[in-house]
Amino acid sequence: MKTDRFFLTDQHDWQVVEPGIQRKIIGSTEQLMAVCVKFSKGAIGKAHQHELHDQIGYVLQGAFEVVIANETRILSPGDAFIAPRLTLHGAVALEHDSQVLDLFSPRRDDMLGE
Repeated sequence: MKTDRFFLTDQHDWQVVEPGIQRKIIGSTEQLMAVCVKFSKGAIGKAHQHELHDQIGYVLQGAFEVVIANETRILSPGDAFIAPRLTLHGAVALEHDSQVLDLFSPRRDDMLGE
């Protein structure tokens, strides 16, 4: 698989994930993937878990109410959450255009086919 060495945001369109949620895949290797996800205010990243993937979410802008394994926190820019595989997690955007940089290990091949 060809891997681009640079990501220039203006050369990539947002992909609609579901109403109120869009993403841009920034890049990936076999063992790591970076995805920028943008939420409208009130949009919900439904609680879920990953069987194969660890996830770290770093808040870029806006604010989120994040629940991980029944613990809830409000996260602002510069804050992050860590959801190891098989850990239930979800989020609600508290501000318009809230963005999070999601890192996955290994790469989420299911996202590449969309």
